[in-house]
Amino acid sequence: MHFKGQVTPASILEELVLYAQAEPEETEGFCHPSHNNELSPRFLEKTERILSAFGKYVPLKYEVQAPQGADVEGADIIARYSSERIADGEERHIALRITSLDEVQGNDDLLEKIKADISRSEKYSGARLERYYLLLCTDQRRHGERVRAISAEFKAGNTAATVVEPAYAWFFFAMEDAMIDAVTDKLLYPEDYVRCQAREQVAGIGKRKLILLLSCLIHAIEERGGFTVSDDFLMQDDHVHAFEADDPAGRGRLSEDVSAMEGTFFFRDADVDGFGIYQDSVSAIVAMYYDAKVRYGHTGDDAVHYLHTFLEQSAWSA
Repeated sequence: MHFKGQVTPASILEELVLYAQAEPEETEGFCHPSHNNELSPRFLEKTERILSAFGKYVPLKYEVQAPQGADVEGADIIARYSSERIADGEERHIALRITSLDEVQGNDDLLEKIKADISRSEKYSGARLERYYLLLCTDQRRHGERVRAISAEFKAGNTAATVVEPAYAWFFFAMEDAMIDAVTDKLLYPEDYVRCQAREQVAGIGKRKLILLLSCLIHAIEERGGFTVSDDFLMQDDHVHAFEADDPAGRGRLSEDVSAMEGTFFFRDADVDGFGIYQDSVSAIVAMYYDAKVRYGHTGDDAVHYLHTFLEQSAWSA
């Protein structure tokens, strides 16, 4: 986690914008979206998603806007929210400034312009400004030196601004809603009994086997109306193959995974076409699945991604 103290929409956003880094070459993707036509709407949607997810647990009033120009607000996106459970119901602001490729490569006074925007935002919001996020949306390899200079300047200045470097900004830009929802849930109620039980059920099985289990479980519930999967589905699991493509070091043989999981998660029976899944071994995970389905509408691949994000850390540790 990247914050301490009470969990608020701003602290969840802080966790998500610094959640993981994309590969440096992936940040070349920032060369294509235009500042106004794609970057601002995408980051606005993600900010709104965080507030919406938060509001499913805590009564919350909020508004997210993209001001026409930053001359007054000093930011590209402003989120205003209030809750009786946070800061005695006083309105709080979150500001995001999107620094695009064009700005980075064509503005010698960029640092001073950013500082001026932060000052405008602080003046506009005053004590209501909870956090200011500076998203550097440029090619990390092409502008690495300038990115490092901007980061160093704000770290040294001890301002309220959080600098989000391109590798982190791209990961957040490409982040799926299911991951946003899962991270929000982990932060808001980490000690929930059912969620703790789900973590225990997959503790130490490893990421690859976790993906296999979740994929089979969701398929069994949604496509077969029970807790069985066919041999063909199990041995040709698309989620496992996608995992192997992203992480070649994680490759293995599905047949070996299934054998290792027999007796704990999977079983064969004369009355079962393929493999059965022990319901007691996944009861808490099933409860989480239905909660996410009701709360966020996640089914299919989204449900697999949501559960994987929530449980992957436990799968690595016993």
